Amino acid sequence: MKKVSTLAAAAALCLGALSAQAQFTVNGVLAPAEIGTGAGKYQLVGSYTNAHSVADRGLKQLYVGTTATTLNVMLVASPEKTDYNALVLYLDVPNKTGIAAGTRLPGGDDTSSQLRHRPTLDLQADYAFRLTVSPLSNTGTFNVYLSKLDYTAVPNAAGRYPDKYLGPTDKTGAPLNVSDPTTNLVGAKFAYRTTTSVAANTTTGWELELPLAALGGASANDVVNMLAAYVGDNGDFYSDVLPQVAGQTTDLGTDPNFALIAGRQSFAYQVGNGPLASRATAAALNLEAYPNPVTAVSQLRYAVAGGAQPVSVEVYNALGQQVLRLLDAEQQPGSHAASLAPLRQLAAGSYLVKLRVGTQLTSRRVVVQ
Repeated sequence: MKKVSTLAAAAALCLGALSAQAQFTVNGVLAPAEIGTGAGKYQLVGSYTNAHSVADRGLKQLYVGTTATTLNVMLVASPEKTDYNALVLYLDVPNKTGIAAGTRLPGGDDTSSQLRHRPTLDLQADYAFRLTVSPLSNTGTFNVYLSKLDYTAVPNAAGRYPDKYLGPTDKTGAPLNVSDPTTNLVGAKFAYRTTTSVAANTTTGWELELPLAALGGASANDVVNMLAAYVGDNGDFYSDVLPQVAGQTTDLGTDPNFALIAGRQSFAYQVGNGPLASRATAAALNLEAYPNPVTAVSQLRYAVAGGAQPVSVEVYNALGQQVLRLLDAEQQPGSHAASLAPLRQLAAGSYLVKLRVGTQLTSRRVVVQ
């Protein structure tokens, strides 16, 4: 048991060192070398595949990654038209309390920002970020505008929350580096790279690098929930949101209520691991841990679908340290089982068993007595 703990501690130190060195290039372009697993790599969280309510404009893909100190987001998108439109990103982060899920948002205090809109989300809204782009024909300097809305702060007398202007940038991918301490976001970076067709776009759009400390901090295995959207000049929602709404090809309109839409209208990203499975996918993985608490005959049962896929099963303690790896192999479609008996060598307590099938991640909490 001491040997396992020592190895886990060494692995954690090694991971921390690697994470500290890993970084993204914030330039509005998704580079192939930036995609992968682990610290300093983007993982695909979701794609928009519906028809777009605005012809050949909107969202394409959402990628998320982390380093030891930052949350990084790459939203592949082509939003520009002949007027001013915006991309918005809502976040529910650890250690913060904003507006509860299922509550109509009060909106921001900047009447020029699309974040003045008031949708109802099914995730807690702690922060929102928006990028407003000038018309497609405008290619000069300072034609992209960014702000941060803080739903964890104190609202004004009208009940609106502070929507802090962060500054301008352009459409070439030149980063906006935030240095103003009044933003409470010093060290953040934002970039946007234009493209004229969302159908052909696979690599460019809005890239964000947010210091985790400025968002309340996050540790390994903490979960960040998010929703991204494409909105008009007045903040109305086009069809394009991620997660996408099944079958939605027309505008969602003014202040939609996402809590009324079937399924979960947000993505969950686990720091240090990657995107968690959606409700539907988690159900398809059919994960069970039984008997629990762990005995000599306990098994982790799950399903693999859609062709042969890489499968891993890892065990983490309450400190977020990996203490066991039970499986790392490619498996064929069908029902599978892994023995949980090796957990009995661990100290008594609660452990998180993580199952990754392909790009989908889900978990179960088990108890060792």
